[in-house]
Amino acid sequence: MNKTHSKPTYIDYIVKLPERSLEEFCRCVYRFMENAQFIYPQRLAEQHQKFARVLIDRYSSKPT
Repeated sequence: MNKTHSKPTYIDYIVKLPERSLEEFCRCVYRFMENAQFIYPQRLAEQHQKFARVLIDRYSSKPT
């Protein structure tokens, strides 16, 4: 916990969800993409990284 503020600097969540709920959960997490990190399952971690790269490419390229 950050001692200068009363709010935690980060929170770890472990959520067990059925496969059918993962897409909806991901949409919720993506609202906080700059502060979120998937660790497991591997395919969600890779998907999150891919979406982050797409955003980097979008904002790094010059408008045509």
